[in-house]
Amino acid sequence: MARQLIRMLQTVACWGLLTPVIAGEFVVSPIRLDLGPGSRSGAITVRNEGTEKIGFQLEAMEWQQDASGQDQYLETRELVFFPKIMTVEGGQEGLIRIGTKMPVVQTEKTYRLFIQEMPGPTKEPEQAKAGKAQVNFLIRFGAPIFVAPVQPQDGLTVDSLSVVNSAVSLSARNSGNRHQVIQGVSLKGADAAGNEVYASTLADRYLLSGTTKSFSATIPPAQCARVASLSVEIKTDKQSAARRLDVNPSMCR
Repeated sequence: MARQLIRMLQTVACWGLLTPVIAGEFVVSPIRLDLGPGSRSGAITVRNEGTEKIGFQLEAMEWQQDASGQDQYLETRELVFFPKIMTVEGGQEGLIRIGTKMPVVQTEKTYRLFIQEMPGPTKEPEQAKAGKAQVNFLIRFGAPIFVAPVQPQDGLTVDSLSVVNSAVSLSARNSGNRHQVIQGVSLKGADAAGNEVYASTLADRYLLSGTTKSFSATIPPAQCARVASLSVEIKTDKQSAARRLDVNPSMCR
């Protein structure tokens, strides 16, 4: 079963001092939930890895992506989950039960269940006595929840590819009815003889159904001047798509 450890332990500058950053520590399992016609409900476990009890507030949001592929969250009542608030003692587990009111859909429905750590009792031991500040950070984790379509269909295209002043712009579109997980966006530039003179890989994660996502990169001018053709290949967990562009010197300046 997939597990993700949510931890935060670092130092920050506060009032001119380097001070410890204190945060809760918990494990979410699984880190995503797949529902659909054959599975209308599921569960997520939250385990407190620390010694002090942690309180959590839960919130379900519909997950969409805008015209440029940026994540957007909207209030929803299409998910049923319990509890809304829970407390997990140190070393113990809490169970969240989740169900959907729409088990049968033609296009995948996507949500996130946000698990928000709540403020606990503030402790001021030795740090306060030593004149050091203590900073508490509360962690918010959004578990993806997918409601699968009755008949899954996949489609992926590179809609655009351009170079202006050495800056590369491209867009990828998910024309299917379910999400795809981007595994890599590879850019390769070749000179007139076909020799590779530029390469770069862009990272991303989810491309939701019906979404077009934009990507950008900059080719160093010296390399761009040598590039005669630029190709892009996008690979996801389901498909791949490619596109090629002839590059002339005017695009690099």
